Amino acid sequence: MGTFSIDRISPVFVRWHDSSASPHSSSSDSYGRRVVEHYELEYIVSSHSGYILTEEMPLPALPGNLFFRFPGMVVEGIGVYHSLYIEFEMNAEGDRLENEEALPYRCGENGPRESDEALFYSLRPPKASTPAHTFRTKARILELLARLMEQAEENGAKKPEGEQAQKIRSALRYVQLHYMENITESEMAQAAGYSVYYFCRLFKRLTQLTPMQYVVRYRIEKARVRLLTTDEPVEIIMEKTGFHHYSYFWRVFKRVYGCSPWEYRRKGRF
Repeated sequence: MGTFSIDRISPVFVRWHDSSASPHSSSSDSYGRRVVEHYELEYIVSSHSGYILTEEMPLPALPGNLFFRFPGMVVEGIGVYHSLYIEFEMNAEGDRLENEEALPYRCGENGPRESDEALFYSLRPPKASTPAHTFRTKARILELLARLMEQAEENGAKKPEGEQAQKIRSALRYVQLHYMENITESEMAQAAGYSVYYFCRLFKRLTQLTPMQYVVRYRIEKARVRLLTTDEPVEIIMEKTGFHHYSYFWRVFKRVYGCSPWEYRRKGRF
């Protein structure tokens, strides 16, 4: 198994998935953290509170979004959303595409196309495959890959998506190490190696969150875990996860998880 250029792409279908087979009811529900085995394309049909942690970046799962993943990536789907996704190889030999990291992790920010949901349903394997169906499947996967490549070309004047994402991940790692402390956008921008203005715009474009929204989301997730895994008082958990005002912590927690911290702890232990 090696690498190859785009002129040798001949997609080989592996599996089709529908997330509604195991629906979520809470914004904290997880589909599980996993390492991507094959190439994947995922289409978001609907969403209420979903996002997908992609290489530690929280990318909101918005209706119409198309996610691209390559082998070795670490992902975790969280929250309430419905998606369809396929696994495939780029060719029969299982080779890796050159410069695959330059393709965007997500496209479709302008909203859903009427034909996309039908396209993904059409990729569901029939009971008995035929050469015609195999050919159509290859063509449809190629069309989706072409859309990703078009977006990469539109961003051609900018730095490659992979390089930008890597620098944003440096900022995320900074948050993960210092979330108990006071964190500023300036510190996050410095960790990424960008000016504050450029960093904030890039962060928002890649994640659909502001830097401080991510900080709050990370802190509240840490608080949720401590509620379920320790007997620490809520006030102590609040302080250990970077929150300094009780009313604000309570309000954020209830908005994200639908109940107070005490209720969440009680429900999680029964």
